[in-house]
Amino acid sequence: MADQLTLSDLKVGMKVKKSQLSNILDTHIILINTEIVGDTDVEGKLVYCDTICREDEYEKWFHQTQPITPIYFNSEEWEDGIVYDE
Repeated sequence: MADQLTLSDLKVGMKVKKSQLSNILDTHIILINTEIVGDTDVEGKLVYCDTICREDEYEKWFHQTQPITPIYFNSEEWEDGIVYDE
């Protein structure tokens, strides 16, 4: 597994894997130019990262042609490190 990142590690423009972001909760993140790496991970360039979803800025990434991956790990869904689906 790749090294886990924290919110303070993130810089717009850096290349990251989704698996590196799983400890960053309640933060809206978008990766662009994404591709599948390994069996289940996604890698791409970080273009948006904010704890407050700024609708105009966030939504504009969904209207371009490059592949994107929006990421949001909700702390309310995590309990003792386990995600429960209802």
